[in-house]
Amino acid sequence: MRFWAALLSAMLMLTIGSLWVYSSYENQVGSIGPVFLQPVERQGNVTSLSTVTANTPTSSLVEASCNGNGIVEVYDVITGEQVDKHAVYGHARYQFILPHEGDYLIINNGTDKLTCSFRFIKNYPTKPVQNALYISGSAFAILLAFIVWRWGR
Repeated sequence: MRFWAALLSAMLMLTIGSLWVYSSYENQVGSIGPVFLQPVERQGNVTSLSTVTANTPTSSLVEASCNGNGIVEVYDVITGEQVDKHAVYGHARYQFILPHEGDYLIINNGTDKLTCSFRFIKNYPTKPVQNALYISGSAFAILLAFIVWRWGR
């Protein structure tokens, strides 16, 4: 019974500790900009890009505020996947999610100039970390039910 009590206590501390870690950095706000994004220039076989690179240590909710005319595109540097795309005509304020930790590339794929600022509003645990928390929480609940059931006998 001591083994089960020790295991149950360890899992309880793991769950509480994980929640405490995420609550400590969840509201840490960062920002990029304002930055000037030149439009993509194509001349024959040559393409000229004006880019901004953003790095996030976790999944983040980002608020963008842009002035000018163009198309703001955000790409994951590692996978090359497009994360977000917004057309801007005059002024636009919108939000998007950076799905995981890493570097992201921000470009203006329009025909006119843009000035943008990006503010990281909220940080979230990534999907694998959330899955690990859910699995450990479920195991904790099952173990607790088992101990309560055995104690009642």
